[in-house]
Amino acid sequence: MKRLFFTLSTLFCATVSFAQTATKTHTVAKGETITQIAKKYNTTNNVLFLLNPEAVDGVSENQIIKIPTTSSVQHQVQAKETVYGISKQYNIAIEKLYDLNPGLKENGLKVGQFLNLAETTSKNTATVPNNNQPAKNLSSTTVIVEKGETIYGIAVKNNTTVSVLYELNQGLLENGLKVGQPINIPVFLDKKGTTIIDEYKDKPLKVEEAKRKPKTIVVQPKQTIYNIAKTNNISQEQLMEWNPDLKNGLKDGSTLIVGYSYEKVPFSDNSAPKPIENTSAPVKKGIDLSLPNDGSTRDLVLLLPFNVANNNFNNPSINQSIKEDVFLNMTLDFYSGAKMAIDVLKEKNYNLNIKFVDSKETNRALDVNTLKGDFDFSATDVIIGPFFQKNVDAVSEAFKNQQTIIVSPLSTEKGKPFPRQVHTMPNTEIVKKEMLEYVISKQERVVAITDGKKTSSQYFSTNYPAITTLSVTTDEKVSPTVLKNLLSETETNYIVYDATSLTTTVELINTLKSLQKEFKIQLVSLEKLDVLESSDVEMNDLIALKYTFPSVTNDASGNKKEKFVKEYKAVYGKNPSRFATRGYDVTYDIITRMFESEQDSNIFDYGSQQIENKFAYINENGGVYNNAVYILYYDKDLTIKEAK
Repeated sequence: MKRLFFTLSTLFCATVSFAQTATKTHTVAKGETITQIAKKYNTTNNVLFLLNPEAVDGVSENQIIKIPTTSSVQHQVQAKETVYGISKQYNIAIEKLYDLNPGLKENGLKVGQFLNLAETTSKNTATVPNNNQPAKNLSSTTVIVEKGETIYGIAVKNNTTVSVLYELNQGLLENGLKVGQPINIPVFLDKKGTTIIDEYKDKPLKVEEAKRKPKTIVVQPKQTIYNIAKTNNISQEQLMEWNPDLKNGLKDGSTLIVGYSYEKVPFSDNSAPKPIENTSAPVKKGIDLSLPNDGSTRDLVLLLPFNVANNNFNNPSINQSIKEDVFLNMTLDFYSGAKMAIDVLKEKNYNLNIKFVDSKETNRALDVNTLKGDFDFSATDVIIGPFFQKNVDAVSEAFKNQQTIIVSPLSTEKGKPFPRQVHTMPNTEIVKKEMLEYVISKQERVVAITDGKKTSSQYFSTNYPAITTLSVTTDEKVSPTVLKNLLSETETNYIVYDATSLTTTVELINTLKSLQKEFKIQLVSLEKLDVLESSDVEMNDLIALKYTFPSVTNDASGNKKEKFVKEYKAVYGKNPSRFATRGYDVTYDIITRMFESEQDSNIFDYGSQQIENKFAYINENGGVYNNAVYILYYDKDLTIKEAK
């Protein structure tokens, strides 16, 4: 099998159409890239990604794109929105939203509140004041803006913050910096007139400060986490965050925080700034997965199990061998999708060397030492592969002392946590969690029915105490009377079904159908259950129950998917398999990330959506994991649609 070498280049934009910010337009010049445009307007790639959904497949000459005229891209919180829902709307991990919006995790969402969706520079997230009036309690001097300077750089240089600079300089937020422009710089003085750094440098200084007071209630008999959250117009997730002891259960007479009130109090003499050590130097958070954005050539290796020594591709009977060898068939499908992604990106002028290397792996082993002896990986920036997670772990271990990023393209196993190993497939725990977070975000009644074989009742009670759990044994019929007593007459009842018995499943479907005359019911599973795909279960019944399930791939059709299928069939004479589409999505996404991230930024910081797969990464337990999961349901027109 010949090793293939390609030199590519393009523009990529992972975007969303709901971002709130003032904008102007820019006409793309010939050969111009997203990175160049971002630098020109003192913004970031990710901000442009959020503002320009039509540029998802790259930008072209004369294309008009939106450019922010303010320093941040924000979302205004609407009634009944949740952190979970917003994170999915913008393909941003919840942890990233918390990072971009200090206080959000502690205080929760407020209707009308603006949330930051992207960092204002590659190294800093500014806290933008709510008005453009100068801070009244700050003395100031002026400096002259020099060529190449940024607001963030000036802030660091002068021991202050971006937010304070905006307060001291009216119009700076809207108009940006200009060479030769004088701007006001804060000067903090102690009683002796010595310049100091303010201890409140991480927030805009005001004449008054907001003092937070908790709003509490005393738990009454028969109250539940569910109705407490409902009564106080907060999510169960938020209630749990404010009251960590709830993981041990709800206790009558205990005091719970159900919100916060704020009162403004004057700064006292005791709150005056005190001399502290300058700690304004930027600190990278999480795992560093940056690549130098210096225009140098990047090297990508796709490590695929062709097992050429065992497969004679010149043999006329190879097609029969492919049909009989499931693993080889999967490999060639993945390769065909990856090759197609590369062909699409050829015209984009990425300065990239791509090599296909035979991993010679099986599900049992991979000889890493032989692999390293056969091929020089020393200059490799990113490796996609191998397929099996234990082999990915073996490669990560072998390359742990170099900066190569190892991408696991297919495995749903969690594996070992390596700092530069990236899991592109959400693992089973992430999928389960995302589904449960989705139903909880609805703030309705949730009842879980489990036989304990996949998910134990203890798992629900420990991690999601607001969920009512009904345990069943194998082939046990769920009592309509018992179930009816657990349902709400006024709310939608989400039935989380996690049992494996066909008998139990069929009887439950019949029970839920009968109860639909009195209750609003929606059937949910934590994975796409085989028993619900049985011929004994009528499709019309699942449609009537609006059966909803999580998936790492989007089975719903769309223009983008239909276009891909048509183009793939034209090249290969058949429809793409799941593995072919996966090969395309992973390869396309990784290549664009290698080039369209800011200097020294984490290339996995932003979310993206390809043909069937989406990617939004979190740092967890020393590893990097994709937690982007589709929530799908059976619709009345017999199609599968994505739930909102």
